[in-house]
Amino acid sequence: VATGLTIVAWVMLTGGLVKRGLASGHWPLANRYEFTLCFVWAIVTTYLLLEASWRERRVGSFVLAVALLVATYAVTRPSVEKALMPLPPALRSAWLQVHVLTAMAGYGAFGVAAGLGVMQLGLRNRVFGKNPVSEGEIERTMEQAVALGFPWLTLGILTGAIWAQNAWGRYWGWDPKETWALITWLWYLLLLHVRALRGWRGRRSAALAVIGFGLVLFTFVGVPWLVRTVRLESLHGY
Repeated sequence: VATGLTIVAWVMLTGGLVKRGLASGHWPLANRYEFTLCFVWAIVTTYLLLEASWRERRVGSFVLAVALLVATYAVTRPSVEKALMPLPPALRSAWLQVHVLTAMAGYGAFGVAAGLGVMQLGLRNRVFGKNPVSEGEIERTMEQAVALGFPWLTLGILTGAIWAQNAWGRYWGWDPKETWALITWLWYLLLLHVRALRGWRGRRSAALAVIGFGLVLFTFVGVPWLVRTVRLESLHGY
């Protein structure tokens, strides 16, 4: 039943995004509100794709809680962002569309890994009592999610650099958003490294996945706030 309801919600969200895109004449990625909706879509899509290989579906409650957290942020966005608007000239680049879509795919996969990480860190026994979910199942799926998200984030950073060269005449300028995206990328590279070469598993690996998603959220939400508060220079609107 839960999977069925999740699929229904996914179909409704997909339909809403398609409708918004058709009405505006462009991909629904023009501002933070639209990107946040696509962020939620990416988390749920990744979850549904990975769930097909799971023997245990109860882990979905943790993953979908992450999607709900991100969706709550979308709901609280100012109404001016929710109105349909044309794309600014700087955003009418095919490279930008690829950049945002690949970054979104990476963020979604990391959201799934974070939900599983929270579960691995000790909440599972309290939720499922005497019939806990297999740690091996959580571990395997979390590894799949990180392995899926890392190349997408890598492509997001590379295509963003190409777009920056076309739009601003430089590939990299240490913009706050660029810097924190690189920090996030390095963190997940560290996670993959310690898993493959150091054999880190269980709670240590889960903690790294949760912290990594914290970096994702800070890059997405915290950096724009920091730019406004401290008045840093940034060419990124979201």
